[in-house]
Amino acid sequence: MEKWATRYGRSRVQFLMVCVDSAGVAAGFGRMFSLKNVVNCWIPSRGYMPKGFGQLGCSGFIISDKNGCFVSRKTKAYLQYGDAAFADVEAKLSKCCSVELPSNESVEDLTLDVLSPNWKLPSVGVQSMDKEHQECEEALSILLERLTVPSLVTVMEMLTHHFQQEESLMKASSFGRPGQQFSPFASHVKDHERILDIGCVELSRLHAQEEPNKSFMTMTCSLVGGNGNTS
Repeated sequence: MEKWATRYGRSRVQFLMVCVDSAGVAAGFGRMFSLKNVVNCWIPSRGYMPKGFGQLGCSGFIISDKNGCFVSRKTKAYLQYGDAAFADVEAKLSKCCSVELPSNESVEDLTLDVLSPNWKLPSVGVQSMDKEHQECEEALSILLERLTVPSLVTVMEMLTHHFQQEESLMKASSFGRPGQQFSPFASHVKDHERILDIGCVELSRLHAQEEPNKSFMTMTCSLVGGNGNTS
């Protein structure tokens, strides 16, 4: 999002990253990902959200025009549509807000490829979680080299275990306000569920010898790395 915001320019499009935990978590997330052109902010409760809108997490963007009128409650989710989700945001900005990305650039040019061998998962500051993230990353690397049913089953088993451990740790430390419907914890758990659901779909595709969806591996790397201000 930072690179996207940089290329569009803040005078033309403002990208907001809204944390629902605390100002401290938002600030830490901003430092971790060097946010300079994204407006990094937080809200203390659901009452600050526009009426009728909910948390999106990895599920898309809310878009408003320059007058503050909403033109999209929810753009396409990357977990479901892959790169077409980026194109959906661009199309809505173009059609509803008359804003175009520079003609010689695309979102693919702006996005760090988390499937690249040079990409490294950032530390989340908890040694046990960092270790599990590393193990998941290694399993995903094997999956990328050998897209087979056994390698995907191994990844699914590791992710299921990791997600359970992470959610237990978050509950034990009361991180992300577990137990509340409007919370980073609730959003993160939903992202875990989406990843596992998509993994099951990809497993069915492999069983049927169909072409797998690259977005599963991409978004799994991103989620394991700690998106949503919650890892």
